[in-house]
Amino acid sequence: MVAVDEEKDIRVCPECQKKVDRSDMQFTHDCHGIPFRLLCWKCYNKAMAKGYDGQYYTEADECLDYDY
Repeated sequence: MVAVDEEKDIRVCPECQKKVDRSDMQFTHDCHGIPFRLLCWKCYNKAMAKGYDGQYYTEADECLDYDY
């Protein structure tokens, strides 16, 4: 049996700009529980300190087209 080295999935954390293995990253969630961005654990804990990542928004803020 031959051991096969799997390639690491290395990503850059958008918050601290460090290279991190994907398995050491977690998606944050916005105020409605929707996945927001992928961060390393250190940055994840800071971003989720208030319970969600980003700014609070309502349905009124979600109108993307001005034709509505």
